Amino acid sequence: MKGSDGRESPYRDAAVSEICYALGAARHGRLHKLLGPLAGVPVGRLARIAVRADEAAAEGGLPAAARTIQAGLAIDPIARGEGKIPSSGPLIIAANHPGGFDSVAVLSRITRPDIKVVLSDTPLFRAFAAARAWFIFAPLTAGGGAKALRACVDHLKGGGAILIFAQGDVEPDPEAMPDAGRAFSHWSRSLEIVLRQVPAARLQAAIISGIIGPRALRHPLVRLRREEPRRQKLAETLQIIRRMLSSRPAPARPHVSFGDPVPAADLIAGGGRCRPWRCRPAGCWKNTWPGWRVCHASDLGP
Repeated sequence: MKGSDGRESPYRDAAVSEICYALGAARHGRLHKLLGPLAGVPVGRLARIAVRADEAAAEGGLPAAARTIQAGLAIDPIARGEGKIPSSGPLIIAANHPGGFDSVAVLSRITRPDIKVVLSDTPLFRAFAAARAWFIFAPLTAGGGAKALRACVDHLKGGGAILIFAQGDVEPDPEAMPDAGRAFSHWSRSLEIVLRQVPAARLQAAIISGIIGPRALRHPLVRLRREEPRRQKLAETLQIIRRMLSSRPAPARPHVSFGDPVPAADLIAGGGRCRPWRCRPAGCWKNTWPGWRVCHASDLGP
């Protein structure tokens, strides 16, 4: 894209920072200086996709940006239940978080231009000049979570929609890792707080699978990280790098299953503990893998 080099620079720098973080190093330390030139090809391609996505966001919000990234990364999600997504009114779409391009898989199947997404406050997300108008950052600082909750409540009260990864951290991919279904019981209490603040909202679960390939999880570099969520983060990073190293990557076919939207009032009725994971799609765990899938996440590498 002619004249886009200057616009690519923030994304290049932020992408290298994310690679360093995934490896367990400082985002802007010595490794950053070393990886900059070494990762020039995949980082450059990712930066160009990001520039186009931000331009799309300025015109059509996050769904347009997601579809641009989807095309650039050769991601073609297989979705079911997308027709159940309410076209208007306050809505929380609560998803599991296998990582990688899971937000792209969900947002590309949503048509509402008013949808915002709750994200970690990272340099890569901050680099999006236009799209960040639809980002609700949840920084890991004192008061950061409360500020994000207030932003969610305000947007919902205005009739908007929000995508939130309900556990708040990376979760097992149902197609590649065991015990993924247990993650529902660890959804953040923050979701309950928002539902009680906006009883007119509806809650809709989205189950994502087929994001992380088993071969990526078995990559030797992944063993550098001790904690399972950090290993998964490194695996997804290596997988994206591999896709960016290929001029024509094989299409990725992750799965997204949307449940029925449930009124918040039904989930909090009786004054007892709200259990929003009850709104997950019926049979979601058996239908998001393996009988429903078309291709396995292992086809994505590395």
